[in-house]
Amino acid sequence: MTTATRSPEHPATPRPDETPERPGSPPAPLAPDTPVITGWSAVSPYGLTRRAFAEGLRSGARTAVEPDAAYGPLPSPEVCLVPGFDIKGLLGPTGTTKMDRLTALTLVASDGLLNDAEGNRVVATDERTGMVLGISMGSLENVTNFLKQSYTNALPFHVDAGRIPFGSLNHAAGATAIRHGLTGPNTTVAGGRVSGLLALTYARRLLGQGRATRYLVGSAEEFSAAHAWFEHAAVAPGDPAPLLGEGCGLLVVEPAGSAERPALAAVLAVETRVDVDDDPGAAVTACVQRALARAGATAEEVWAAVPSAAPTAAGRAEQAALAALLPAEALTAVPSMTLLGDTSAASATFQIQALLAVAETDPAAAGRTALVTAVDRDGAVGCTVLRLLDPHQDTHRDAA
Repeated sequence: MTTATRSPEHPATPRPDETPERPGSPPAPLAPDTPVITGWSAVSPYGLTRRAFAEGLRSGARTAVEPDAAYGPLPSPEVCLVPGFDIKGLLGPTGTTKMDRLTALTLVASDGLLNDAEGNRVVATDERTGMVLGISMGSLENVTNFLKQSYTNALPFHVDAGRIPFGSLNHAAGATAIRHGLTGPNTTVAGGRVSGLLALTYARRLLGQGRATRYLVGSAEEFSAAHAWFEHAAVAPGDPAPLLGEGCGLLVVEPAGSAERPALAAVLAVETRVDVDDDPGAAVTACVQRALARAGATAEEVWAAVPSAAPTAAGRAEQAALAALLPAEALTAVPSMTLLGDTSAASATFQIQALLAVAETDPAAAGRTALVTAVDRDGAVGCTVLRLLDPHQDTHRDAA
């Protein structure tokens, strides 16, 4: 297992599947090596399942609740927590006594992705099935508690050694691979709100290089008192206190030509960059334009766009940049991600899943172009262009 640092990468040269779409014409068939999303699961403030996420999001239901007193004093009177999330109850008593919430969220999401309600495997995996997970800083609660012990216990080394593995950045991804026997490439990327897109472009490249047959791709964030106070301290003057959320979203991504399940969306392009000029709006504009060009699409063709809705100046600049670039109706096709609270690292994957949840009940979505963007306060910017698909149709062509 390896852990990648926060360093957004630029996609390689345009791929053969990135052929232009013309307004009013049928979408071009997909080349066999085009990455497609064939499944997804979400553990979110709407509930523990994909169905709960989809129904809650489409209804526009609010998820904010009063936090449990066990969290102690918090900077905000409301939070957006995963309801009914009992680690031992969901994962059993073995190995969960000291498990951090981030790992548990990821494991429950992976169970929902790969298994049915009875625990039977429904998504095929092999020795080259990989895992790439986006995070912010791992379990901040676990790290801060461990450090606190080194200062407050009788001696600095009188710490709970059993919590050391949970403090590693790649623990959640590694635990998922162990739980489900995933022996392909296993990677963690840390990039804040852009993490889900960094994970997607990482998987896309390794699939294109033939280093994996399919990937579990996603991102996760836990809520904790430590996280709440960390975010409160990072709020810029004049910005509101963030309403924090949590959760984990996972996708199955595999080449169209070898996919064993119907494709829900094709990943036409992923673009990431860093805002080095302190102008997030310009960075988002450039990122979107480059991603659309690589996908062979135009701004006028975008049916739906889902911004990160970050409660920061960068988030507001992201929204303004998309409003200036895209048709107005594209920005209202999917409910705002503010319904989930600020889910930080989990947000970009939730944005993709929100698109899929809306598209699955709208027959007009098939064949349309969709866009997801994300910005982080450290300057990372990301964008992906998707083609929404009808899972009942064969959308790839045979290799030449």
